[in-house]
Amino acid sequence: MDIGFIGLGKLGEPVAQRILTWCQTHGCRLYVFDATQREAMARLKASGAREGINTASIAERCTILFSLLPGPEDVMAEGLGEKGILHNAEGLDIWFELSPFQNVRWDSLREQAPPDLVLVDAPISGDESLAKSGQLSMALEGAEPILQRYQALLSTFVSRCKVTELTQTTPSFFRLPDD
Repeated sequence: MDIGFIGLGKLGEPVAQRILTWCQTHGCRLYVFDATQREAMARLKASGAREGINTASIAERCTILFSLLPGPEDVMAEGLGEKGILHNAEGLDIWFELSPFQNVRWDSLREQAPPDLVLVDAPISGDESLAKSGQLSMALEGAEPILQRYQALLSTFVSRCKVTELTQTTPSFFRLPDD
């Protein structure tokens, strides 16, 4: 299984590093990309990650994608267009958008996504030290089965997850177990 990670800033790099460690113990590969964080890409590559050429190259080869981007406009830019995630998502099963803000245009991306691609708005909260220690919090929008299916992977960087199902307004809270 190939996993992709786009956005290697202050929170992105330590989250990607924790996912890389998980990948190395589970026989998976992590592909990383960030157009502006070349040093972070080099550090992750030195630790065993594979470097993506661009967003399209990540979306084309991965089945699971995480993104952690500076703002909603960046999410839209990475998601749309010929070199964007949605246009190149043929083998992609799920895209977790982790950026710690509410993206009011996420539903627009969801409407444009291929029918077999699941888009999950899953903003994380916490600082760099919590990212390094795997103690971030997440507000996952989706159904509990998503959490259950990806719990082992998510628990590498999240210690508490609030799930709000798309069809209900009352969130469920989960404490993710230590791996």
